Amino acid sequence: MNSDNRGFSLLELLIAMTISLVILGVASTLLATSFNVRSREQSRTDSIADVQRALNIMSRELSNGGYGLDPTTNGLIVGDCDNSTIRVISNLNKYSSGSTTIESSAEDVKYLVDSTNGQNYLVRHDRFAPFGSNPSTVLANRIDTLTLAYFGPGNTALDVAANPELVSDAVAVRITVLVNLLQVGTPRSPGYQPATTIQLTSDVTLRNKSENRSTY
Repeated sequence: MNSDNRGFSLLELLIAMTISLVILGVASTLLATSFNVRSREQSRTDSIADVQRALNIMSRELSNGGYGLDPTTNGLIVGDCDNSTIRVISNLNKYSSGSTTIESSAEDVKYLVDSTNGQNYLVRHDRFAPFGSNPSTVLANRIDTLTLAYFGPGNTALDVAANPELVSDAVAVRITVLVNLLQVGTPRSPGYQPATTIQLTSDVTLRNKSENRSTY
């Protein structure tokens, strides 16, 4: 028999199979890692995008606080504003329709965190929401905390927790939201990503306040 026509020996087959298994193992690990990274980044992007949209809405409505009302007011409601809740009013239709009362959608809104089933939601409550619609809207989920800081003229911090009346002196508000990014995978598994928290902040100038009217 011609030796050139011989097949693989058992040893050669075992070596080839071992190398193939190692390569498949490495490939599967890399694939699992890439899927977990993709899942983490998608979750991260969705969470951040939701909070950014919420911050944009909050910033716009807070900056319009007091519009169409007394030029000395910032629109913030004493007793409904603290370090985790804020309520603002404005008369958005005063100059377009001559309205003298606050009665339309987005003219009396409140932002707060609602905790349900162990999860925190950033909620916008519209006192004059259109008839038949839900007055409370979830703007973002998977958040950890909503923190509000109030500043008076000269960028002086106002302790509204100790003195709620100080919110009427605020010329600016700093909104800080901590976002929870969920764990991806399990510890010591390929592509595991631990749960993390990121912070997003927006500084809002209350444009109707007399100290700001000449600038904004």
